[in-house]
Amino acid sequence: MVSKAARQRKLLKDRKYPDEDFNMGMYHREAAEAVSQYLASDQLSTDGIDNQIAIIAQQAPTSVGTQRRLNANIEAMERFLSMLDDFDFKSAEPSLGEHSPPKLTYHGVEISVRPEIILRGTVKGKPVIGCVKLHFPKGFCMTEETAGFVSAAVQEYCRRHIATSEEAVYPAYCQVFDVGSGQVFEGVKATKARLKDIEDTCQNIAAIWASI
Repeated sequence: MVSKAARQRKLLKDRKYPDEDFNMGMYHREAAEAVSQYLASDQLSTDGIDNQIAIIAQQAPTSVGTQRRLNANIEAMERFLSMLDDFDFKSAEPSLGEHSPPKLTYHGVEISVRPEIILRGTVKGKPVIGCVKLHFPKGFCMTEETAGFVSAAVQEYCRRHIATSEEAVYPAYCQVFDVGSGQVFEGVKATKARLKDIEDTCQNIAAIWASI
């Protein structure tokens, strides 16, 4: 969404011809599971995260790549522990998101939103819902702009796939936790223009995909 044309083509090429030895979605698997479990719990104890760190630290992988991945997971969990005072679920009830949820689709291009945490609550007597998205990579830090696109996509995902007919999507619940940089981004209220930008980008992807 925010890259220049040459970078966009590189990103798309990497997706079309992925490196079999590198799965971005699984790179921070241990950290994502531990953090998600903590956020969906009563958040009174970090024992689950501490135990996961200890388990990983005791492993002795034979490849350099696996060692780097495990170290990245430990670093991610330690950074999250330093963020505990920075997020607020605003009295919402958290639960874990689906492991294999439906996707958003524009012009035949599928977007994997996959929010880790679902939040449900009540605002002014009405039921509301939202989702939290976690971001772990240190190599690409979120900005207000990029996190805004993510929040908008999460809200659209909620509208299409999670919210009941009685529930309204609540922007304040649709936060982005950039664990890689230790930042929490509030959910955005204005989504119409952002979603149009996402749709237009998907249309461009569909048009050039065959030529990559």
